Amino acid sequence: MEIWKVSEKVAKFSDVIPKYIFSLFFSCISLAASIILFSGEISWLLPGIIVYPFYIVVPYVIFAVPVQVFLNRYPRKFNLLYLFIYIFFSFIAVFILYIVQDVNVAMNVVRMKQFYELSFSAAVIFWIWDSIFLHEKPE
Repeated sequence: MEIWKVSEKVAKFSDVIPKYIFSLFFSCISLAASIILFSGEISWLLPGIIVYPFYIVVPYVIFAVPVQVFLNRYPRKFNLLYLFIYIFFSFIAVFILYIVQDVNVAMNVVRMKQFYELSFSAAVIFWIWDSIFLHEKPE
């Protein structure tokens, strides 16, 4: 492969990198805010908004961003199929995180209401910010 072709691909991808970062940043902040607000601990809003995103960014980078890069090959704004794909991977990510935190809770996780709330809200928030920053309007 010629050097100029590689530099063209890198230049094209470098235009999109800030959009991925903005999408990830706003998703982490939004999910942290929603976790705090729905837990009822509003007095923890400021410290939580600062601390929670550092914990939230890891699963988003491991699970959501690769899916986001794959889906961005065929960008569609607010596509429901993309939402269902994000929800599927969110269930996997949250399940793994629950198991990592407490191995004894393994199959009881799927019976917990918080598992579904966290999985669904993480997927919806990421899907919204992904659609705002990365996807073009369908033609």
